[in-house]
Amino acid sequence: MTRMKESGIDWIGQIPEEWQISKIKFTTQLNGRIGWQGLTSAEYKEEGPYLITGTDFQNGTINFETAVHIDEKRWSEASQIQVENGDLLITKDGTVGKVAIISGLDDKASLNSGVLRIQTVDEIDRKFLYYVLLSDEFWMWFNYTNSGASTILHLYQNVFDEFTFTFPQKNEQQKIADFLDKKTAQLDKVKALLEEQIQKLKDYRASLIYETVTKGLDKNVPMKDSGIDWIGQVPQGWGVKPIKHVVATPVTDGPHETPLLCETGIPFLSAEAVKNGVLDFNYKRGYISLQDHERFKKKISPKKDDIFIVKSGATTGNVGIVNTDEIFDIWSPLALIRCKKSLAVQKYIYYYLISNIFKAQVEFNWSFGTQQNIGMGIIENIKLILPPLSEQTKISDLLDKKIYQIDQLIQIKNKQIDNINKQRQTLIYDYVTGKRRV
Repeated sequence: MTRMKESGIDWIGQIPEEWQISKIKFTTQLNGRIGWQGLTSAEYKEEGPYLITGTDFQNGTINFETAVHIDEKRWSEASQIQVENGDLLITKDGTVGKVAIISGLDDKASLNSGVLRIQTVDEIDRKFLYYVLLSDEFWMWFNYTNSGASTILHLYQNVFDEFTFTFPQKNEQQKIADFLDKKTAQLDKVKALLEEQIQKLKDYRASLIYETVTKGLDKNVPMKDSGIDWIGQVPQGWGVKPIKHVVATPVTDGPHETPLLCETGIPFLSAEAVKNGVLDFNYKRGYISLQDHERFKKKISPKKDDIFIVKSGATTGNVGIVNTDEIFDIWSPLALIRCKKSLAVQKYIYYYLISNIFKAQVEFNWSFGTQQNIGMGIIENIKLILPPLSEQTKISDLLDKKIYQIDQLIQIKNKQIDNINKQRQTLIYDYVTGKRRV
């Protein structure tokens, strides 16, 4: 049985008696790009030495296909960050704490200012330290160090110097690293299989929606040409109308004036709240006063089953339906679609608008300035395929049932992935702190 001792660090607890504790500044050399060597995107080249940035970190290594290039002179001015295969890197800005070991490098390479190079002393195995930095041994220290800090976090080099970790003799470090390579690879394989299954379910869901809102439930009915290239044939008895001909009120957007946000009041939503086909109140911008709400609702008063389309920004074309009776307000990037009950079933229109056929129309029509956007006139004239009302109801009822079943399966598999991630994290932490031995 392994004899244990107190590490003196709350988030590490007990460690094997023969293990050591040290700060990273005593076991590594940390190097990053210093101020006067700063690079701008204007200096990026089509060829030359690689410049590794935080966006190039992928699954514990560097994806050189995404890396930009810099001039040879810029590479040569900073020898301490001229990296090579086997080097350990960590991001200190942007998405902090991504870790990678370089492999597959076939040319010269350097780092941008958001990445640190970690060179270890002889007593420390680099792959073992890689796992330490992936583990909760690092993350609990980082979160403790940054408690009370601003929402924008950085891994400052002088702070990182003080990171304390524990380690055995180098031969055991290497055994732990080899063991974790094997075990994490097994877990990652299962996770990749689950992710593949989730993608197949999402593809099936998209195909089901598309086929049902364009071809109906009876695959044996006669078809006719819709007269629109990207729609093709539709069942006889179906019509094609622009959105503006079926809405109860003119297609409109929220107020263009941004109100003063409060700590409490009426939830105020914008484009970022349109998530996974609904308006997700977890992504509200904040709250507005009842007075502002009364003023804004003269233009638009959202309610349950309303459909919103994002008409500008990075998520242009996203669609969400309101599935709550909660009172809220919206901002101008969202356009409201509320249909006449005598012409269209709201839920059927929702399924049509989240289908690939709608996305194709949107992407064909949107314009690009500083950001992509769809004008209100374009949204009003988006073509809808309209079956008879009774069939719209049957289609929306069937899709409600089928999509719920598919989403439940996706949810189960996402929970399995969460469990694998937790199992992986626990496994790494236990072995790099000596709670479990190889």
